[in-house]
Amino acid sequence: MSGYGVLSPDDAARLLLPVAESVASVHAASGRHGAISPAAIEVDDSGRALLVDRTRVAPDPAFSAPGAPDDVWSLAAVLLHATTGEPPAAHGEPPVVPRSSGWLAPLIELGLRADPRERPSSEDLAAYLRARVAPEGERRRVPVAGLALAGAAVIALLGIVGAALLFTGGDESPGPRAETADPTRPRDSEPTSAVPSSEPTPPTAAELENFARDYVATASGDPAVGFTWLTEAYQQRSPRYREVWASIRNPRILSVSGDPAAMTVRYTYRYRLVGGGSRTEDITLFLVQDGHRLLIADATAR
Repeated sequence: MSGYGVLSPDDAARLLLPVAESVASVHAASGRHGAISPAAIEVDDSGRALLVDRTRVAPDPAFSAPGAPDDVWSLAAVLLHATTGEPPAAHGEPPVVPRSSGWLAPLIELGLRADPRERPSSEDLAAYLRARVAPEGERRRVPVAGLALAGAAVIALLGIVGAALLFTGGDESPGPRAETADPTRPRDSEPTSAVPSSEPTPPTAAELENFARDYVATASGDPAVGFTWLTEAYQQRSPRYREVWASIRNPRILSVSGDPAAMTVRYTYRYRLVGGGSRTEDITLFLVQDGHRLLIADATAR
């Protein structure tokens, strides 16, 4: 991976998807790589990343899981490195995933969990990336049950996650609806935005708008993950979050506008209901910075 520098979340996912799929294949055969790190990844002339055979590379302590070796932890560490240029140790313990990791943050956070049982499987991780970077028209919902269980505990991210990924990043991306404390208010998934420095940096309008797009995509892909994007107080006021989000299909953001001064982001989106029919809603999310990430403290819908 040398020479690639810091990558955007989309580029990192696209580059490392073949590696994640290779790891999933190894695990499907009841094996383990055991030495995943940037040094274990080579990029061929066509730009495709390849996982080097375990016999050709030594484990890198900076990318080795604490305790028992774990390929998923190491792969999440590589994703963090790809989007920040630094190993997990540079972000503390547990690692704080900076804003530059974008929609990959939930996946990375989940993959780096201290408890191996709360990490996604390698197949879930690969499916999350695959759903995000697949060409338009080929995106599909992928199994995220394992991620949902772990995500309810923390993440989000992930999306991987998915991995979740199932999220698109443009105005046309699928996204769940957010509402007020009313039972019909949708849920949000773990924030993908985080601030890289020790002192939280106020988000820009563009970052707030990307947050809204990622949130909608995340919550619609996996309500359990979306729920982790809410503050604890807002979670307590949203008992039907998962139920509401599960009833929403094919959300489409029609417009979005962030207001850094007010720490709000407003978006209009259209979605179909499971039982039939469609709705268009105008949503305003009220955000707060919790350390190095953004969380939804409240929302209104009309």
